[in-house]
Amino acid sequence: MATNVRLNRIIDRLEAGKPAFGPTGIPSGMFTELGTAADAGYDFVMVENEHMGMDFPDLRFGLQNMLSRSRIASKGNLQAHPTPLVRVSPNASEVERNQWVIKQTLDHGVYGIVLPRMETVEQAKAAVVASRYVQRSGAPDSEPVGERGWGPTLAARYWGLSAQEYYDKSDLWPLDPDGELILMPIIETPLGVKNLADILREVKGVGAVFAGPGDLAIAMGLGAGRGDDPDLQAAVLKIVNTAQEFNVPCMCMVNSAEELEQRLEQGFRIFQLGGQVGGPLLAKAREMCPD
Repeated sequence: MATNVRLNRIIDRLEAGKPAFGPTGIPSGMFTELGTAADAGYDFVMVENEHMGMDFPDLRFGLQNMLSRSRIASKGNLQAHPTPLVRVSPNASEVERNQWVIKQTLDHGVYGIVLPRMETVEQAKAAVVASRYVQRSGAPDSEPVGERGWGPTLAARYWGLSAQEYYDKSDLWPLDPDGELILMPIIETPLGVKNLADILREVKGVGAVFAGPGDLAIAMGLGAGRGDDPDLQAAVLKIVNTAQEFNVPCMCMVNSAEELEQRLEQGFRIFQLGGQVGGPLLAKAREMCPD
């Protein structure tokens, strides 16, 4: 079985200059839906634990239900296809007091953390620290020093690696160019938009950013259902433009082929596709962005 392949399909796609596609978030307890999404041909699946509650046994069973031995055998490598991410419950401002959530989520074997409501450099640093182990002495990417505790049994088994191999690969990309974990904060407040350039300039370890227009509209005082508001759209464009300035991929959600085309032109590289899981929008996305 090939071992020199990217395990994280999102990173694999981004390094190849290709966009990555996933469905809208699926709660960890919806085992059948997670299995259906895993078989539909997406690049990633985001497990939704922000609004539906954290349940680690459900997360464990849900991740197992996404595995397919036949898919691994047919591919001939251990790349997670689709790659599971988890949107965790705590806001970024709460990470220092809730490192255990990131630690235990990663210890279940997910390949990325999506962190709500990132607003400051300090919050970003705390998230990076919580997500990585202390690196080997003398490693060029040893800063910031990680505080993740060592308990890799579940994660290493889920990845199909030894504990040592897991240690070597489970660092944040692109801080570690060979890392297989992606940390993706959601920018969804005016303060987060304002500070995004400072965050990306000063904090190494942020692999992508997620432009969150729903919460951003609420935080801007626009109310719900205001996706077409010009001030909101200007803020979303500022997020993706700032991300591009620092060569950081940006994610958004789209609900139609027309919106996907528009967001691709604007520079977004990672997409949650609305509508039916595995439905026409995924087929259209593959047609627009062939492998």
